[in-house]
Amino acid sequence: MGIAGIFIGDMIGLPFGAATGFVLGSLIGHFFIDVPREGLVETDEFKTYKRRQGMYLYHVFTLCARMAKVDGAVNRMEVNHMELLMTQQFKLSGNGRAHAIDIWNKAKTSPETFEYLALNFYKEFHQERHQVLNMLDLLFALAASDGNLHPAEENLLLRAAGLFHIGRMQYDRIKSRYYQPPPSQQMRWTPLDPYYAILGAEAHDSLDTIKKKFRKLAMQWHPDKVAARTISPEVMRHAQEKFQQINDAYEKIIAARQTRP
Repeated sequence: MGIAGIFIGDMIGLPFGAATGFVLGSLIGHFFIDVPREGLVETDEFKTYKRRQGMYLYHVFTLCARMAKVDGAVNRMEVNHMELLMTQQFKLSGNGRAHAIDIWNKAKTSPETFEYLALNFYKEFHQERHQVLNMLDLLFALAASDGNLHPAEENLLLRAAGLFHIGRMQYDRIKSRYYQPPPSQQMRWTPLDPYYAILGAEAHDSLDTIKKKFRKLAMQWHPDKVAARTISPEVMRHAQEKFQQINDAYEKIIAARQTRP
């Protein structure tokens, strides 16, 4: 049933609005997780816990859907992986399973950028570091489900690491659970890689190239430029956060290059 639902969603291509349009925390918390209710007293703490878990699972299925699509059409191995995630790891059935499939299908055709969705997650869970690291682990697990790491998948994973403020050492620890790179590649990674990913640059790019990429992104995400195109407070907040991240990434790269011998 779950696999069929995911593939049907691929064919239907349902539209998807902003995350906040779907995530009404109390509804997600109440309907998303299937919890045995026998003898269970729903204290305020438990209700809060359910809402929190529902929010986390919403972000899991949203970001995993974008990961599955980044290298082309979603394949059977990726669908099977998500089916196991629903049934074995998150113990979803009934309404919870249906909601997970609905979120997955809608997120695949969402007009929002991956950065926007990832930042929404990070803004919600940045104080729970274990949840942030677990999210990157879940994205890696999905990328590895078909046995290969496509360049587009790794680019997305590096962008996620940058947005989640995960350094390269921690990134490589998570990656090593799923992939073993050749020894010749193990020494080329640096803690700056997530910042290069934010700018869409590479460590071997010249300073002029990096400056051009920085200026292009800074112009695109400058709050004044965004304000001329929208009056949405949510979009403006996203633009301000994105603009700050772009500036921070550029400053860290420039500072590191200036200290080179």
